[in-house]
Amino acid sequence: MTGKTHLAIGTAAALLIGQPENIREVVLCIGTASVGSVISDIDVSTSEARRDVNKVIGITLLAVLATAFMEYQWKLGITASFMRNSSLVRLMLGMAAFLGVCVFGKSRPHRSFMHSLPAVGILSFILYIIYPVLVPYFVISMLSHISADIFNYKNVRLLYPLRWGISLDLCRADGWISKVLCGVGSLLTFIYLGVFLWKTGISFLGGI
Repeated sequence: MTGKTHLAIGTAAALLIGQPENIREVVLCIGTASVGSVISDIDVSTSEARRDVNKVIGITLLAVLATAFMEYQWKLGITASFMRNSSLVRLMLGMAAFLGVCVFGKSRPHRSFMHSLPAVGILSFILYIIYPVLVPYFVISMLSHISADIFNYKNVRLLYPLRWGISLDLCRADGWISKVLCGVGSLLTFIYLGVFLWKTGISFLGGI
């Protein structure tokens, strides 16, 4: 699947399954899912696919900056919640550990470690150390990426470091199925957000 397809279905899955209850959790859900849904593809190896790595990094930075901006603009309480459930020391140690795992994953073959259940577990544990609230959204979005890739032709090594892998060989990364899933995921996200804003009576034009 393409990066935008993973982003669309990962965000939709995190919202629909995670069911964030307030605007703060919705922002955290979307920001976390934006990272979790694409982080697996940091292990691409071809020169053409290197552009996807840059997109992964770009999406991660954009998600962090967008979350920080919304916290500053609308005082969502993310900073206060973080300080109650974590600390700056945990943040720095966790970020270093998360980066270390990604560096290791980047050196592994495509669809091996970064597409495995052990990677999901390790990265989720690190996020738990940083800020536990993020974990469910990250797990859902990263698993959505791995699940989608199983439908492609290249084996996904779910139980890395075992050599065994699984592939259903039903579609190609840039085929019509990927485009349909991207559209469906995007539509579900917009519908969810529309219903959420309507139910909560939130208007960004008038403030939160």
